[in-house]
Amino acid sequence: MENSVFVITQGTRCGKKIVDKFLINNYKVLKTVTEQENDTLEAEEAEKQAMLTELAWNYQSVFSSKNIILNLKNYPHIRNFIIIYSAPQAETPIYRQDPIEIQKTIDFYIKSQLSITCELLNELSKDDTSSSLFLALEYSLNNPFRDFFKNFINTLLDDTSLTVNINAFEAGKETPESFADYVFSIVQDKKLKSKGKWFKQFRYTLF
Repeated sequence: MENSVFVITQGTRCGKKIVDKFLINNYKVLKTVTEQENDTLEAEEAEKQAMLTELAWNYQSVFSSKNIILNLKNYPHIRNFIIIYSAPQAETPIYRQDPIEIQKTIDFYIKSQLSITCELLNELSKDDTSSSLFLALEYSLNNPFRDFFKNFINTLLDDTSLTVNINAFEAGKETPESFADYVFSIVQDKKLKSKGKWFKQFRYTLF
């Protein structure tokens, strides 16, 4: 089976570094692209670009999330999935923001990630082939949504009915580069088969 991975990211720096890390190591990468993304991939070589497939994702639409997951039928060889949970980097606390901005923030950082995670789990549960889902939380000072995702992910880890190998971890104050190295090493380690495992490293996983 060829090396391949599906990365669901909202265009954050950590997400881009993770995608680039896999491309540099000759993985075929399928990734989501939101309307907010306008930066170019750091792996500029033509052969690396040929290893990348992008799927447009409208984070405001539940139907877009469903379509993204339905597209996976065209990539049956992909068995490793990474969802990167990012956090707003605004200087102003969310409770001091304009109501419209608060709604946009919730749509982008909560609704979008929740809907696509649920769609992915639903689809993978229909398949008897073993899949691994890696849930990676970016570090952000005073992340208002950290506890929400902590509780949501712990619920997934405790659900014995799920047939997917679910692993979760959080970055500490690492650089995007070191976090990408860590995520890559975890996916590479084929010995980690147990479902529901938090990776407790010195610098990672605060839960």
